[in-house]
Amino acid sequence: MSLDPFFTHHRPWRWIEEPLGEAPGAALARDTQLVQALARGEGTAVARLWENPRCLVVTRRETRLPQFEAACRLLADEGWPVIVRESGGTAVPHGPGILHFSLVFAQHRDGRYDLDQAYQALCEPLRGALSALGLKTQYGAVAGAYCDGRYNLNIDGLKVTGTAQRLIAARAKGIKNAVLAQAMLMVESDAAAGTEQVNRFYRLAGDSRHYDPTVSTSVAERLRAAGRPTEGLTQQVRGLIKESWQHLTSG
Repeated sequence: MSLDPFFTHHRPWRWIEEPLGEAPGAALARDTQLVQALARGEGTAVARLWENPRCLVVTRRETRLPQFEAACRLLADEGWPVIVRESGGTAVPHGPGILHFSLVFAQHRDGRYDLDQAYQALCEPLRGALSALGLKTQYGAVAGAYCDGRYNLNIDGLKVTGTAQRLIAARAKGIKNAVLAQAMLMVESDAAAGTEQVNRFYRLAGDSRHYDPTVSTSVAERLRAAGRPTEGLTQQVRGLIKESWQHLTSG
């Protein structure tokens, strides 16, 4: 499927790149602010690349777990503050070395919303960046991974990227919904340790869910496995994602 019509239809795009944030909730809230603004008819479509300090991000569903508040207090004391997001899925770790890529765009009342096309538009800039590093990715679910889905990006059968989408009903003329699509790319973080932190949250919060720490990976782990250097990798991947985005949207 060619993505040219998608990128052309939603022009003009605004590129936003942000450094590692200082407040765990602020960077996450920025996506919500952008999609809500678009729902009001303010601004244009956005591609945003960002990075969050260490925290655990959960859904509204997790707030109803029996020991949720106690788990939050303990994890915050240990340097893992818990932040609630509006989209679905499971708990996920954020932190330095994990890049987030977000697309915010409008679904017009005279246009059809294509879920698969939106996910591909979100993921292809990441695939292009990883291809430039010599890493081949595939789409697909990975049994045992947290926040699993068919639009994971995987390397060697291991999950390296998770994705999600959220639609907000719009009040602006000609717009049916504002769409937020989000991807999380594990670059230099410890994927197994992140999974263990997710598992610990569920144990503390009184939930029986458990995810396999051996089925996720990071870009750095795959490069080291191939005998490749990883110094300054997160900044390098930032640049490659931007180059890939510019290439895909320049037509």
